[in-house]
Amino acid sequence: ESRLVRYPDGREVAFDIVGHPKNEHHFVVVFVYFTARRSAVLLREFAQAALPQRGSLANLPTGGFDPRKHASRAEAARAELSEEAQLRGGEWVCLLPPDHPGVLEAKWCRNRFTPFLCIDPEPDPAHGALDAEEHLTAQEVPLQAVLSAMHGGDMLLPAVHTCSCALAWLRQHRRVVDSPLAPPGGCEGGRGRGFTVR
Repeated sequence: ESRLVRYPDGREVAFDIVGHPKNEHHFVVVFVYFTARRSAVLLREFAQAALPQRGSLANLPTGGFDPRKHASRAEAARAELSEEAQLRGGEWVCLLPPDHPGVLEAKWCRNRFTPFLCIDPEPDPAHGALDAEEHLTAQEVPLQAVLSAMHGGDMLLPAVHTCSCALAWLRQHRRVVDSPLAPPGGCEGGRGRGFTVR
């Protein structure tokens, strides 16, 4: 869409704004943590815009909120976990306050996302199917591998933000003890304000 903005000094500037209206401009991202093994799930996913430099990037289970299929963002997150990681259940935490509109994907994009944390899910024998255009693999990895992907420029930015908030929440709530993985602050999870999804 085209948007005309008038600044306080009287200037008028036209912007092109992009987004996905069929998903109500919203998507979800899920960080999976396994307590006993102190590990997480990372995807390796084909990213069409990454070519020609590379074909795939690290990511987390991610997908659009579809009001035709999902009653809530939490339900969308559970569906993506089933489809992309073949997991279900677990303890769920939304890493934003209930009234938050979602993290803006980019300043020129209307899309927003909600980051979730899922602790100790189990395999889903009746997992959902991937979308036709998706090409990805899921792997359980140590937390250090998550940090390497985050800090090495090899991960999509919504996933980086979700990892950061999830690791901060885990440390704040003593699910990860004596670990330098996540400095406090910087997101709601880091300030101990994650909200459990029922």
